[in-house]
Amino acid sequence: MAPSTGRDESRVAEFVEHFGAFLTHSGLPPIASRVWVLLLADDDGRMTAREIGEALGISPAAVSTATSYLAQLGFTKRLREPGSRRVVHALVSDDWYEDLVTRKETMVTLRDLALAGAEAAGGTATRAGRRLWLSAEMNDHILAAIGEAMTTWPQRKQELLGGLAGLHP
Repeated sequence: MAPSTGRDESRVAEFVEHFGAFLTHSGLPPIASRVWVLLLADDDGRMTAREIGEALGISPAAVSTATSYLAQLGFTKRLREPGSRRVVHALVSDDWYEDLVTRKETMVTLRDLALAGAEAAGGTATRAGRRLWLSAEMNDHILAAIGEAMTTWPQRKQELLGGLAGLHP
């Protein structure tokens, strides 16, 4: 990656819209998508409801609904600033991608449901049963690959960060 030439707010806004649209297409509610990406693109990964509303041009009610949803998913949290009544919405982790890809419980539930469906549909002796069984097996395969990747990721992350001058993790 090339050295930074400084933050470009118009490009950040464009990024928020494009990445937000992708997440919306992937199933996340539109405003929640944009709020989460906005927090990802914020240097501190934390903003007040007012800051979020102003940046995205959305109402306080929309901010509240979106931040509640993101907190429920475990992507963000509400924090009180020490000595203040002010609430900030913050990313749970800078490693959001780890949170996203390691939602093992979701993959395990999908696998278990697919196995139950396979059994209900007559097992692997039927086309529907085979289809559902293969879906469960695919989930197990993906879980194993994610597990392997996440095992090696901390070392790789340190290598990548070590190559960046002047940044602190």
